[in-house]
Order: sequence, then structure tokens, then C-alpha cells
Amino acid sequence: MSGEAKRLLAAGPVPPPLHGVSAYTRELLVRGLGDGWTIEHLDTSDHRDASNLGRWESGNLALGLGHLAELASRCARRTPDVFYLPLSQSVPGAWRDGSFILAAHAHGVPVVVHLHGGYFRTLFENEADPALRALLNAALARVRAAVVLGAKLRAAFAGLVPDERIHVVPNGVPDPGAYALRVGARAPEPGGGRLLFLSTLSEAKGIGTLVEAMGLLSERRPALSLTAAGAFPDEAARGKLLARVDALGLRLRVAFPGELEGEAKAKALAEADLFCLPTRYKYEGQPLAILEALAAGLPVVTTGHAAIGETVRDGSTGRVLPVDASPQALAEAIDTQLEDADAWRRHSRNARADYLARFTVKENLEALRAVLEQAVKV
Repeated sequence: MSGEAKRLLAAGPVPPPLHGVSAYTRELLVRGLGDGWTIEHLDTSDHRDASNLGRWESGNLALGLGHLAELASRCARRTPDVFYLPLSQSVPGAWRDGSFILAAHAHGVPVVVHLHGGYFRTLFENEADPALRALLNAALARVRAAVVLGAKLRAAFAGLVPDERIHVVPNGVPDPGAYALRVGARAPEPGGGRLLFLSTLSEAKGIGTLVEAMGLLSERRPALSLTAAGAFPDEAARGKLLARVDALGLRLRVAFPGELEGEAKAKALAEADLFCLPTRYKYEGQPLAILEALAAGLPVVTTGHAAIGETVRDGSTGRVLPVDASPQALAEAIDTQLEDADAWRRHSRNARADYLARFTVKENLEALRAVLEQAVKV
């Protein structure tokens, strides 16, 4: 019947643990695609902690085989109009995803894949063995569309998916409500500044570099403070970072409130002067925390990793440094951003404007819906 809603079978995890893909999947399921679409969920969650992600171990193998069997069963019972699959960037996950794509294709279901990170090409070229490369070649040649977060990441599918089937769809996040909590257009106080870090407290995400930069700025900015919100990857990382904070004499100036959600996150964003994420995390794509900072009207200091350089406009909404930026370079960027009150206000206004124009959930889901509708029509 022509008026019947299109059926999307969407694979993907939901929190816990909370990470970019699980947060995105949750948002897609909660908000939906609007009139004319229904969404069914193929839940690929592993509710153990994030240390299990992408590992070859019996629990993951059992989950993957179970999810593959469920996919085949759902396609056989009532064929969906399209199957949506967020791609893994690990070897075990790539084996699962390639099998998912071929299983859906065998049942005549169009497949749209969504790459949320920037490591897939490295995985394909440097970590996949010949058998996995053959599987991915066969699977990706059959997808109707491949979605990436930025133009730079189109190269991930070069030679694997026809160019006309690769679509750029930036991430979108709900407005955290922080912008409304900001007090006027206040600028950072002289000699101070409140920094915010929202991510896993790991070396790859840059928290160590940020703490070292704080140490370098201690004399010039004696009132500078840092809220480092997030979970430590393990106790060893926690102990190492806290020892360095103590050695630099920063214990009273660095707060570790843990993971923040809801009102607590909005309050932290509203009270901060600068968002800092000097990430070099190999799986990085387009961190949702950066988009939340832009939504809060918060200038950002970060690195040009994956799609970040297309997200933060250097000199307009903050600073974009090289991925291997030193603590000294980071300290200088932070100091410059905090020193010029007029530039800070301008960057704050630009950040909010960019969020509203490019990174809302509405913009994201409308763009994703357009890709899915095109995939169904082909």
C-alpha cells in the first residue's frame, strides 16, 4: 500500500556504556525519522564496561553470532525497507558488520552504513587480513549508501563504495540547555579562566597534555581552573594522572566530578570559559562533546583530528591545533583564547550560531532521512 510507512531496521548499541555510537543510536530511536517512517531496533549492545569493545573474546563472539541470527530471522519474517548499520572500527566488529551486510543483502534488504569515526581506512589497510579485506570489499560494494561525518572522511570508503553513494552527514546533539544558563556575555577573568574537559580521562583523549598545559600556565594564570569530567579507563590511568596533578601543584585547581549528564552537564558547560579536547584518539570521528560545547556558546581548543577540523573553525569558534600538539602549544592557545575578551565574545557567538545552523539533532536526522529515502528508491 502506497501510504504505508517505510520500515527501518536500525542496528546499534544503546547505553550503558555511554559513547558516541550508543548516544547516537539512543537519539535516533527516541526521536525517530518523522512521518512516513517506523524504526525497529536490532540491539547490538554489550552492557559490560567499554573495555570489552572490539576484543576477540567468547562473550563478544556469542553476542555477534546471536545478533547475526536475529538479523536473518527478522529479514525472513518481515522484510524491512532498509537496514541501517553503524560500522565498527575494530577487526572483530568488521567481521560481524561484513556478515550483517551480506545477510541483509541476501534477503533483498537495502543497506545503509554509517561510519562514526576516522579509523576505518587504517583498519582496512593495516589490520585486516586478506580474508577480512575480501569480506569488506564484497559487502561494501553492495551497500546503497555510506554515511561519514565530514568531507575528509569520504576517503575511508574510496575504492570500496562508489563516490556517488558516499554522503556527508555531520553529527547532531540535543541542546544541553547551557546557553540559557550563561550570564550575559561575560568574558574570562584576568589571570583566570575556567577550562572544561568532557570525555574519557585517557592519554589518547588528551587529558595528560591538558594537565601539563595547566602546569605551564600556573604562574601566568594563578586562578586558572579545570573541570575534567569523565570516567578513567582504569585504575592505573587514574593513579598516574592524579600523581601528575599533585606533582604540578594543581590538586586544588583540577576537579574530577566523574561522568556528567543532564543538568549537571549543562551547569558545567555554562560555567566554563573554554572547552578543551586535545584528542589524538585513533577512533575519533566528530566528538559529541565538542558539539555540546558549541551549543553552549563555548569556544573550543582542540586538534584537527578526523572531522574535528571541519567542526571547529580555527580563529572563529576557537583554535584547531595539530594532532601532535605539545603541552606548550596547547598552553599558548589556551592563553590566547582567554586573554582577548572581545575575541572570546565573538567566538562564543559564532559557536552558538554554528550549532544552530549545522549541528542540531533536527539537521542531522533530516539529512540521514534523506539518505535513507534515496537508498530505498534506488
